[in-house]
Amino acid sequence: MLDPDDMNELKALVAQLADIQAQVKAQGGFVADRDLHQCPACGLMEDVLYGGKLVTYWRQSAQPVDTGLRFKEVGADQLACPCCGCVSYAEGV
Repeated sequence: MLDPDDMNELKALVAQLADIQAQVKAQGGFVADRDLHQCPACGLMEDVLYGGKLVTYWRQSAQPVDTGLRFKEVGADQLACPCCGCVSYAEGV
């Protein structure tokens, strides 16, 4: 069983990690808290660049370019496509 002091330290570390993840997301990064997503309706898909930046591009693109669009969490394990509005289940949200 954890000592109460150890538990407080663990809680502080978890809070610090949540703050760091929020900062990374705010800067356009991907924290791997879910799987990358692809819209089943229009083909917009996510990827992560070498530096950790989250990008979206069209599945059929010969030369993928970031669209700047981002999927939105709209419910439990659901993401909405920013292009066509399709709501689909996401893995690991």
